[in-house]
Amino acid sequence: MKILQPKPFFFNKGNKAVILLHSFSGTPNDMRLMGRTLERSDYSVYAPMFAGHGTSEPLDILEKGHPDIWWQQVLDAIEFLKQEGKDEFYVFGLSLGAIFATKALEECPEVRIGGVFGSPLYADTFASVRSAFLTYARKVYEIHDMDEVELDKKMRLVDSKIDLMLTNINKTADTVANKLPELDKPYFIGQGTTDEMVDPEKAGLVAKDVKKAKLHWYEAGHVLTINHAHKQLESDLLKFLENN
Repeated sequence: MKILQPKPFFFNKGNKAVILLHSFSGTPNDMRLMGRTLERSDYSVYAPMFAGHGTSEPLDILEKGHPDIWWQQVLDAIEFLKQEGKDEFYVFGLSLGAIFATKALEECPEVRIGGVFGSPLYADTFASVRSAFLTYARKVYEIHDMDEVELDKKMRLVDSKIDLMLTNINKTADTVANKLPELDKPYFIGQGTTDEMVDPEKAGLVAKDVKKAKLHWYEAGHVLTINHAHKQLESDLLKFLENN
């Protein structure tokens, strides 16, 4: 099987443009299946890669990334699509990307429709994200055959830096969540019933607060864009776009 090196992708098709935002420690590769489906339905699709992601060093995410930097990348993505001549803009995000997709809907008048998959909005805790990131970091280092001393040193460094990052993400998420009752644009919510990264019940609370929310449940885990629910998610998303 060919492994795609993580990088942003742009599928240039119609004037309607969809921005797809990946998750924390994820890459645009996680959005590629959805991107191709949208492309086949004549949507242009752009998936930027958040700063610090897509490298073989997990510390890059914690040292080179920041919610302010990632938000600027979303604004840059919209500007890029304008330069490409697109005139309708939709933004959807997975997990971390869900925060910024929602922020784009709230703050960017040109973004008409958007939504979230496995959204952490209204989350009470980011403990599961912390645990998952440490597991991810350890796996990446083990793949590179790092000796135990160096591995331990790296993991202690990750452990010392992750909390500040999660605090910053949480602050951004809270600011975005506080504006949800004011959001008056079509808002797609895709949520897995067996999601272990975020509390699935929070999706229902978000749906109640957003006037034009459409909540879709899937018997699946967190990464809906690539797990066994992805085809149903893509079908539901296309219908949502066509009906709005």
